[in-house]
Amino acid sequence: MSTATVGPLADEAATLVIRALLDYRTLWTTHDLVTTTGLPAPTIRRLVAHLEQEELVRRHGPGVVAVPDWLVLLQRWSKDFRFKGQANLSRWRPKRRTPPFLERIPTTQIRHAVTGAQAAHHWAPDTPAGPPVIYTPDAELAATAWELVPAKTTSIILAEPTTDIVYTRTRTTDSGLRLAAPTQVLADLLTGTIKSPRSATPLTTWMLNNEREWRY
Repeated sequence: MSTATVGPLADEAATLVIRALLDYRTLWTTHDLVTTTGLPAPTIRRLVAHLEQEELVRRHGPGVVAVPDWLVLLQRWSKDFRFKGQANLSRWRPKRRTPPFLERIPTTQIRHAVTGAQAAHHWAPDTPAGPPVIYTPDAELAATAWELVPAKTTSIILAEPTTDIVYTRTRTTDSGLRLAAPTQVLADLLTGTIKSPRSATPLTTWMLNNEREWRY
């Protein structure tokens, strides 16, 4: 794991728990979190105790917690789980005379999840433009399948993640393109997929106003 990852909420176990807490709008028992994340109960209890200490979850009974403010939790998580510390990045561009890049992705069997501004634009069209950023397990394999060549400038970013959580609860567009979950996209925008500090604002606003559309 990258040396940039130093916070208590940055490891894979914490990420599994926090993504579950963010993605679902519900009361949680320890058993529910064990079932959803696959983590052992002692690990769940330890992480929930830490989140409770930071007032990121609120207890509603013995072994029952809920998230009082999902955005506060996501912003706190983003301080530890930083995009550039959780993925190996490489830059690419399309070969000449090829069909539009994003149209080719769904025609292949390559695992992927689009994040950053391109994904945010699906929900919040006023998101400032930014380069396509795509999570994929093997950048070289994906580049071959998607007809990309290495680039010095930031044309397309392929990100090889250190955890599979980025592929969890993806959304699929009408064309078959898979987008990272809104919570993952927002966290990535907050921590570096594009440089503008305003890049996350439109998606944040959409998520606040449409919680029942993205939070199960």
